[in-house]
Amino acid sequence: MRSDYSHSWELHGIAPRQKSRVQLLTSRNADKILFVSSVHYEAYYLCRFNLAPVLPLLIAAFGLSHSEAGALGSMLFISYALVLLPAGILGDVIGPRVVITLGAAISAVMNLFFSYSTSFASMLIIQFVNGLGQGMAWGPLTRLMTNWYPREKMGFVMSLLSIPPALGPPLAYILSGYLASTYGWKAVFQIPFVILIATSVPFALFVRNKPSDSPPSHPWSRSSFFELLKKREIWLVSVAYLALWGATRGLLVWLPTFLVERVGMTLMAASTLGGVISLPGIPSMFVGTWISDVKLRGRKSIIVLFSLLAPIPVLLLLPSVQGPILLLSLLALAFVLFYCAGGLYFAYPSVLVAKEQIGAASGLIDTFGYIGNFLGILAIGVAVDAFKSYSPMFVISAVMAVVGALAILKVKP
Repeated sequence: MRSDYSHSWELHGIAPRQKSRVQLLTSRNADKILFVSSVHYEAYYLCRFNLAPVLPLLIAAFGLSHSEAGALGSMLFISYALVLLPAGILGDVIGPRVVITLGAAISAVMNLFFSYSTSFASMLIIQFVNGLGQGMAWGPLTRLMTNWYPREKMGFVMSLLSIPPALGPPLAYILSGYLASTYGWKAVFQIPFVILIATSVPFALFVRNKPSDSPPSHPWSRSSFFELLKKREIWLVSVAYLALWGATRGLLVWLPTFLVERVGMTLMAASTLGGVISLPGIPSMFVGTWISDVKLRGRKSIIVLFSLLAPIPVLLLLPSVQGPILLLSLLALAFVLFYCAGGLYFAYPSVLVAKEQIGAASGLIDTFGYIGNFLGILAIGVAVDAFKSYSPMFVISAVMAVVGALAILKVKP
């Protein structure tokens, strides 16, 4: 398959031997940019999922109900969802680096402000603004990768770039549990502020929007955007991603509180286990991508459908499980099954839309994901208050998985 940049060699009059050297240099630079971007995006997650582990402390300190805690935990994802599509478009227009760096600055400062919050209302506002900063990363980051890698490599690249979303919550939970237990809840927001600022510096200095020898990008236009909105399959992938994130992130956000209140764990143990429990899902992303790309010859929808249907029996079994070891083992299995298609959702834009629409398309998919995130977190909080039980948490996740499966059935394999 011909690289996206292959025709630029003729335009620049580059000889075959020179072409080989330039390709090697471009490939090495692309890999370095992927690494720096992944580390930076991992730091984003430390400022995004640090709230969930300390919800039990905030409930006690501020006298919050579970519904209020659910609103606080989901507020970030409302603004995140609102800004994703505009941020994706902005990344297409002015370049990914500036947008991603600005988003990091906003999120870092809001985390610092949160540590000085004195009321539920102020925490809600700060989390909303934090979400605006957080939402400025993923769409432009996807566009950045498509600028540096050819389309035939994007399935594998997006699986690599999906490691921070999979690894981010566990790292945030473990770090937050340690900081809260050792220094108090304010440190949970102050230390990630420092880390995100520190990783922003090499990202801003080192990363370039695209190779210097790449052909000019097609400018974003309103007509191009409306053409994107007419693509039915992008909307269906977005709904499936909404279901995935609603099912998995709803569980992840409430898991530490669930382990404290139902299982009786300490905050440190609950936050650590609540984070570690999803780690087995990371290798499964690469297994799912390999099966899709190699064994199924690019038929992503088959793996996505499996990843949504397979966890449902496990989720429906969980309310009746009593022993903590079996409970945690089944939860880990559910994440392994859910995550096996984790990198494939954002490989769809590179084959479904034009290159100038990829940032916006990725932003649209991620917007739906965080709408699902918000719905899952809030629905679980309301259900726990209403039923005085955590059993509805697993049923809500199973229902969302069914919705996602119905959507992806209509996408070409």
